[in-house]
Amino acid sequence: MRRERRSKQAAVARVAAVGIALVILAACGEDEETAANEGGRRGEWGARNGSRGQGRPAAAIPVKAQPVVRQDMLAYLETYARLEAERQVTTLARTTGLVKRLLVEEGDAVKAGQVLVELDQEEASLRSRQAQATYQEAKANFERFKNLHQSNMVSQTEFEAARLRYESTKVSLEEADIGLAHTTIKAPMAGVITRRTVELGDLVRTNQELFVVADLDLLLARIFIPERRMYQVRPGQDATISVEAVPGQTFEAGIRRIGPEVIAESGTFKVTLAVKANGLLKPGMFATVRLITDRHLQTLVIPKTALVLETEGDDVFAIVDSLVQRLPVELGLIEGNQVEVLSGVVEGDMLVTVGHDGLKEGAAVRIVGAKAESSAAVDDSTEAGQRPRSRRKRP
Repeated sequence: MRRERRSKQAAVARVAAVGIALVILAACGEDEETAANEGGRRGEWGARNGSRGQGRPAAAIPVKAQPVVRQDMLAYLETYARLEAERQVTTLARTTGLVKRLLVEEGDAVKAGQVLVELDQEEASLRSRQAQATYQEAKANFERFKNLHQSNMVSQTEFEAARLRYESTKVSLEEADIGLAHTTIKAPMAGVITRRTVELGDLVRTNQELFVVADLDLLLARIFIPERRMYQVRPGQDATISVEAVPGQTFEAGIRRIGPEVIAESGTFKVTLAVKANGLLKPGMFATVRLITDRHLQTLVIPKTALVLETEGDDVFAIVDSLVQRLPVELGLIEGNQVEVLSGVVEGDMLVTVGHDGLKEGAAVRIVGAKAESSAAVDDSTEAGQRPRSRRKRP
């Protein structure tokens, strides 16, 4: 019995020893595998990032960029004015009468002498016929007295009285005929009816306004410029005009005349410009007038957004071989969102326009957005055999 118990205890001890050994071996295997995996990841990390010594290298900063281009730049004076017709005539009634026929409406184009409205002619016609009869009687009486005077059968006084009556009736007849003619109102010039103030059946009185006729082919803009700018303007000088009703379009204008004096109250002088309407501009429109004082043709131009605002001077970030370089520039004319550059960059330089914050000299960047494709095209051409541009030196 004792031998059997001892045999069983020895067998249990051997099994326990084998189990402990297996656990120890398994733990050692896991440690070796973990160490191997970590070493492999460290090797892979180093392979991806290169041997920088310590730490991971900084990632390229995404930015937007645009190239330096050449285009025309203008210097101008900007002011505002109301457009008005060069020629505009108000048609008035010359006699009294009821409106019998109304032949035109606002917006109608008319020719010089075209009938606009007809008044009732009955009363005017009666006055004309009565004046005609009186004139014929006076004329016959004058002819008789003239013959008698030649025969010394009437005195000089009687002859002069007959002559004066004849002349008076002649004037009355002409006046009656003019009154009859004025019942037909005609256009004083070719143009467009811009205003009508009469209706069919209205009683029109002498000197009452009936129509406004304007020539809309050529419009005027009268502006007032400070006297210190007096010698920057001259007759025939170019200008541009824009209106809110036609966004995105400008109209060529020119100085028609310059006022001969400075208005003392405002310290300005008047300049009148002429602009072709082209069927789009209308009298009364509020217009922005830009009077061109200087013009630089095909000069270097960059967007305003390319300028670095955090410095006192005028600097830009140029991208060379995917690295940024801060370049000082000298600016010239400014027009809208474009700036002329007199020195510091050359045509084709890619300048950072969005993403300046945090950029430093030599920082790695990558171009994103619409300009990224053009940048990639430049890289492709370099790979095809063109010599890449070297990093530019600061001036």
